[in-house]
Amino acid sequence: MTDTSSGTQKSNDKPYVVLALQGGGAMGAFQVGAYNALSEKGYEPDWVAGISIGAINASIIAGNEPKNRSERLKDFWKTTAGHLDWWERMPNYSERFTNLWKLWMSMASGVPGFFRPNFIPPPFAPRNSPQASSLYNVQRLRTTLQRLINFDFLKSDYKSKEHVRLSLGVTRVFGGVAEVFQSFDCPERVDDLKCHHVNIAIDHILASGANAPWFPGVVIDKQLYWDGGFASNTAFSHVIPQLSATEFKDRRVVIFAIDLWGAYDRLPSTFEEVCWRIKQIQYSSRVQHDVKHGKHFLESARLHETRLVDIVRVCYRCDPSEIPYADGLFSRTEIDRRIADGYAAVLSVFEQEQLPWQKRKNRNDNEVKIHSF
Repeated sequence: MTDTSSGTQKSNDKPYVVLALQGGGAMGAFQVGAYNALSEKGYEPDWVAGISIGAINASIIAGNEPKNRSERLKDFWKTTAGHLDWWERMPNYSERFTNLWKLWMSMASGVPGFFRPNFIPPPFAPRNSPQASSLYNVQRLRTTLQRLINFDFLKSDYKSKEHVRLSLGVTRVFGGVAEVFQSFDCPERVDDLKCHHVNIAIDHILASGANAPWFPGVVIDKQLYWDGGFASNTAFSHVIPQLSATEFKDRRVVIFAIDLWGAYDRLPSTFEEVCWRIKQIQYSSRVQHDVKHGKHFLESARLHETRLVDIVRVCYRCDPSEIPYADGLFSRTEIDRRIADGYAAVLSVFEQEQLPWQKRKNRNDNEVKIHSF
């Protein structure tokens, strides 16, 4: 049974949990807090899908045993704050100015454990070299991921109790179409989405986060790949078409879609707020549309005859001091705040008198429910 007063999930009543993580740069720290809250409540994910920074977080989650996941995520985000830690000790007379200064420092010198500027500017680099098509080098990230992810664990039997399915969204540059690399058996094509069952390696993760022209593209099997967010910035759309292929047909399914770009804050009233709202709308990649499409897809596929499906959409709320390029703001203050916000946002879901997905006891209730927080 489930203790509904605390929202803590007992192992014998755990639903099939899917965690969908968007791209959003430094705002990905929000996803860490969201995962920590889910883990604390006993909702370790069975399947994690990620794009861009979401792919990094997802790979760290899926690439470690449950006892190590939170610590490895913390390690990654502590590393990215790096050389900006000293700035947190300075008097803060204008938070917006401070954030702009931190952003400039990251752009000028890079982010520890993540990326650094190329020594040769693109116009002067040899043609067809990574430096000719990008501003930054991600060798630091390659080293960091090698340290934080247990790739042998990722390759373990995905039917084992602790294994987490992993899906990484990418954009194939030739044709500009969305594809997905996955750690488990899957149909080659599902609902016009090309899927690759592969042994996930660092290149697959880097490909999902190859945000051109900042970062270089990644060539895999003679194809050039860029950031998955260019084609679709919602990993949610990669999960829905494949739910019918999972073997957990008798379990309730709860999908936690962590939305970093939901434009539900106050109306913009300054130039900076207008710029930020434009970015929110651009990178949301029609999340609202994808969630509704997923609902109709699941219902038309008649999956509700064998399971109950609930979609829980948790939205990032902008801080009043947010700046138009806050997704590039890797500073200790902002990272800590976003982790805390993500934790609180998901925790608020479990503070309901009755968990949203537990309100439906009858399997004849055949609607796919959407819950927004």
